[in-house]
Amino acid sequence: MNTHLKLGLLLVSLFLSFFIGAAIFQSIEGDLEHSSVHWYFQSYYFCVTVTTTVGYGHITPYTTGGKFFTIFYALFTIPLLVITLADIGRKLANLIGIAETKALGRVKNRHLRFLVVITMTMFSGIVVFLLIPGGIFVALEEFWSFMDGFWYAFATLSTIGFGDITAGMSYEVGPMGSATSNVYIVAISMYTLLGLTWPATLWVLVADYLYGSKGTDKGQEEGQKTEAVAI
Repeated sequence: MNTHLKLGLLLVSLFLSFFIGAAIFQSIEGDLEHSSVHWYFQSYYFCVTVTTTVGYGHITPYTTGGKFFTIFYALFTIPLLVITLADIGRKLANLIGIAETKALGRVKNRHLRFLVVITMTMFSGIVVFLLIPGGIFVALEEFWSFMDGFWYAFATLSTIGFGDITAGMSYEVGPMGSATSNVYIVAISMYTLLGLTWPATLWVLVADYLYGSKGTDKGQEEGQKTEAVAI
C-alpha cells in the first residue's frame, strides 16, 4: 500500500474514533448528576486524553458502562495512535536524514552527525512545541504564568498528564460549551497530536542510530535510497 495513503487512512481512522467515541461516551455519561461530562466536546476531549494516554484526570467515567467503554476504547485507539505516530515519525526522520546528508555530508563520524541532528531536533522541538505554546496558553488561560503554560505543555507531550492544571477549563476563551470554547478544545487536541510527533521522531532517530545500518558507507547509501523512496 502507498505510504501516503496508509498514513491518510490512519489519520482518518484516528479522528473518526475521537468523534464516534465522544458520541458514545456522551450518551453513556452525559447529564448524570455526578458525571464530569456535560457537553459533547468534553467527551471529545476525554477520548483524546485516553488515546494519547495523557489522562489529566479532570474528566473520568462515572458509570459502570462508561468504565467498560473506556477500557475497550483504549484497547483499540492507543495502538492505533502508536502506529500512526510511528509512521509520521518515520517520515519526519527520513526528511531529517536527507537534510543531514546535505548539511553534514562531509562529516564522516556518524556519532558526531547523530549528536548534531538529535541536538537540533531536541531544541527545535522545545521551542516549537513547548516555549511558543507556553506563551499562547498564558494569553488564553486565566491566571496562568508562563511557567504554568510551559509546564502544561511539557506534561501533555511527555504524556505524564499530572492534571494539576488543565487547559480549556476556564471561562477566559468563552463559556463552557460555547462555540469558542469548543474550537479551543479541538485546537488543544490538534496541538497534542501534532506535538507528539516530536518525541516520535526522536524515537525513530535514536532507533536508527542504535540499530540501523548507517554505520558503513554502503549502509548510508542504502539508507538514503530508502529514505527517498519512503518520502
